[in-house]
Amino acid sequence: MKNLFLALACFIPLAVIADDHAPASPGIAVVYECTLNEGVAAADVVAFGRRDVKKFVNNNDLTINSYLWEAIAVNEPYREADVRWVNYFPTWDDYFTNTAAFGSKGSSLVEKFNSMVSCEKEVVFGAQNLMSDLVVVDQKPFVASVCQLNDGKTLADGMQFSKQLIGMAGKTVDANVGGTVFTPIFGISGFDYVATFYGETSEMTKLMNGVRDRSMPAAMIKAGMQPAADCVNDLHMSHMMVHQPQ
Repeated sequence: MKNLFLALACFIPLAVIADDHAPASPGIAVVYECTLNEGVAAADVVAFGRRDVKKFVNNNDLTINSYLWEAIAVNEPYREADVRWVNYFPTWDDYFTNTAAFGSKGSSLVEKFNSMVSCEKEVVFGAQNLMSDLVVVDQKPFVASVCQLNDGKTLADGMQFSKQLIGMAGKTVDANVGGTVFTPIFGISGFDYVATFYGETSEMTKLMNGVRDRSMPAAMIKAGMQPAADCVNDLHMSHMMVHQPQ
């Protein structure tokens, strides 16, 4: 029953947490886990995305946002990838339109991409932003918490806890950070969801220092916040390549 709930949650609005500060409907996130080919650096892939891919997207009126997550400190079983190329789409129509465009007119770009990195097959997530004000910056620290729900808890509980944590960061350490929750749809299993937290470096260090000096955990305990899941934290640096304001 829990897995059925997770699957449905990727396709319908989560009215339990939707309000004036969070979009109601999840989008689609397609993730490619990749290792860098010999002589290629993450910066080279970012430059390719910001230059070549962005130009192709604009010239063909495509709807897509693309980021490169550069792995910094990642736990098993997901630590082998050097980078994760992540494409965001508002709808499945946009996903298939982009797939067709890159498969035909953009085939040379795909070939160039494959010359730079070696990737696993794509995995697909539902992506739910938790805050209305997105953090838009060229480069930002990106913490991904890979989570298993505790007994009796639902995805809505996990998302609510993540949203409360972001609010607590603002109150306790004055950190302005964003958050997105990813739920698996196709091609991956083994966890219930991934809660992510990100922002400008100066804002993320406030949050991370608040965890280090225990001010954040103390504030959460005082507020009676109870984790909805058991999570393992990974650190990436997220590089914006294609961003289209929604």
